[in-house]
Amino acid sequence: MLEKAVGFYWSLPVPWAGFTRLSPDIEVAVMQSRTIAYQRCLVQQYASQNGLALIREIAFLELEPDRGSHHVGEALQKAAKVCAEHAAELLYVDFTALAGWRSHHAMQDWLLANDMGLAIEAAPVVIDGERFDPAAHFTDWRDRQSAWMAAKHERVAAARMRALALQAEGQKKPAIARLLNAEGLRSATGKPWTADSLRKIMLVE
Repeated sequence: MLEKAVGFYWSLPVPWAGFTRLSPDIEVAVMQSRTIAYQRCLVQQYASQNGLALIREIAFLELEPDRGSHHVGEALQKAAKVCAEHAAELLYVDFTALAGWRSHHAMQDWLLANDMGLAIEAAPVVIDGERFDPAAHFTDWRDRQSAWMAAKHERVAAARMRALALQAEGQKKPAIARLLNAEGLRSATGKPWTADSLRKIMLVE
């Protein structure tokens, strides 16, 4: 009988790209996030090469787009419970070798404190017939994030102008927020507009 393993994958949200939710269904999650798909590929590859039966896969999406948090502990606790019930090893991808890319200190601290987890070094793999280089992937996302942030003032100015025009037509803030979101006018962070966030950019009530 093969020894058992549980795969644990995580990613950061990307509000400006509309990626703010991750399905609990792993098959859907890998379609939503290339990073999740990458980790899954590497973990599955390791399990296959080392005679491990992958009995469960858990994916976690962080709350903030720029940092790992202690909230990962809740997801890790669920994974640990499955591991305990099935005498399984927890497998995860360690990104720290990539010059600090995607380091998750809270996750590392949790794993160390609970004395569990087998780290798989991040390395290029072939996914769906295409080579995936994690370092190049994260560099590209960081560049796109920087470009997005650089255009923050222009986005807010365009949204404010449109919001004031709609207000002049008699629209209320909740309706204005819905219209801005429907028209694709993003907020500074990329999150959907709300009546409260509109109040911060509109000079007149």
